[in-house]
Amino acid sequence: MVAVIGLWVVAMIAGLCWARWAVAALTGLAALAALLVKWPALSQPVGWVQLAAFVGTPWLLAIQRGTFERQVKEIRVAEATQLKALQGIIRDSVEMQAWIRETEGGIARITDLYHVTKETARALRVPDLFAFAVNILPRLLRASGLRLIDLSLSGDAPVVLRARQTPDGRLVAEEVEGILPVEQAIIASAAQTSGVVSADAGTLGCELPAGVSRVAWTPLWSEQTLLGVAAADDLPADQVETLAIVANQLSLQLARVHLYQQVESMAITDTLTGLFVRRYFLELATEELLRAKRHHLPCAFLMADLDFFKAKNDTYGHLTGDVVLREVAQLLRKNLRGIDLIARYGGEEFILLLVESDPEQARLVAERLRQLVEIHPIRAYDELLSQTISVGTACYPEDGQELQELIDRADHALYAAKRAGRNRALRWSPTSSRLKAEGSREETGRLEPRT
Repeated sequence: MVAVIGLWVVAMIAGLCWARWAVAALTGLAALAALLVKWPALSQPVGWVQLAAFVGTPWLLAIQRGTFERQVKEIRVAEATQLKALQGIIRDSVEMQAWIRETEGGIARITDLYHVTKETARALRVPDLFAFAVNILPRLLRASGLRLIDLSLSGDAPVVLRARQTPDGRLVAEEVEGILPVEQAIIASAAQTSGVVSADAGTLGCELPAGVSRVAWTPLWSEQTLLGVAAADDLPADQVETLAIVANQLSLQLARVHLYQQVESMAITDTLTGLFVRRYFLELATEELLRAKRHHLPCAFLMADLDFFKAKNDTYGHLTGDVVLREVAQLLRKNLRGIDLIARYGGEEFILLLVESDPEQARLVAERLRQLVEIHPIRAYDELLSQTISVGTACYPEDGQELQELIDRADHALYAAKRAGRNRALRWSPTSSRLKAEGSREETGRLEPRT
């Protein structure tokens, strides 16, 4: 009987811990042992019920254990699924945070680039463009220095602009005294490159400026034309792409500045008077003087200035003054030959070149123009005005050999005419230059335009 009880206990343990085949084997042995020992109650039906309960108890435990294990497995599967989902959420959150940081950085860079474009778009000259760039670029580039090399002046030396970083992190433009070897090396290699290049002294084959260990540069191209080069000293490797983006903006702005300068240089007519501008007159006069020297021909320069013009501006206003200036300019132009030149020299001052005219012919023309202006009535809005001019003359080759010398002497003669009482035409003489040296001109507008 002890053996039966022992087998049953082991079967119970198997129901709790072991596999079902062990439970089946042990319960079968326990039932066989009970039959062999002739279980006392088997003679009655209740005994068989007891034997069934005796044998079924380990199986109940086994079934309960199986149910529990199945529930645990289901819970673990659910937990694993939830954990995997949570890990996915965490991973997505991390990626989202990284994307947000990257997007914020991109927005900041785009904003800064917008400011670069906005600031540099105001520039009409290359130095202004560089000044605006130096003011805004420290937000984008962690460079110890910046350089802008303008290559637009074909045949002339490149224009180099530099800025160095101050202890407080700002970039300050510095004076440029010649082109450094590193800049010459950059210019030499710029035409063969299309992107950002970074190099040290060994790669460049020249000495770098003091305190600079590496230079990055990129050419500024526009429509397959090399406009210039932008360079940054000690630029971190992770900002090379930013330099390329900035260079693209600088290329656009530099092309615009060059276009503006070309259009400006092509403008040869003064908008108010319709006469040539001084720059264009000087170009034509230079060619004409060379022709006169080559063929031994005379010519004469006249400087004409409106008398008391500032008083008219102050009395009647600048709009009326503009009408007077325009009327006198057109009157002078219409009474010159087609081969003669006339331009607005500045303010209310005009310069004329009488081609192939000797001193006597120049005197007659100057006096005739003075008289025409004096008798010509000028209708300016509701005012009927009169105007006089003073004229100074200098003749080639008697009064000078070079263009600027002749212009200066015509100007001295004009000053002498002013000092002599105005409304007269005088030719240059040494006395005219002495008068000019002794005092300042009262009304001619070359230095201070009064229009």
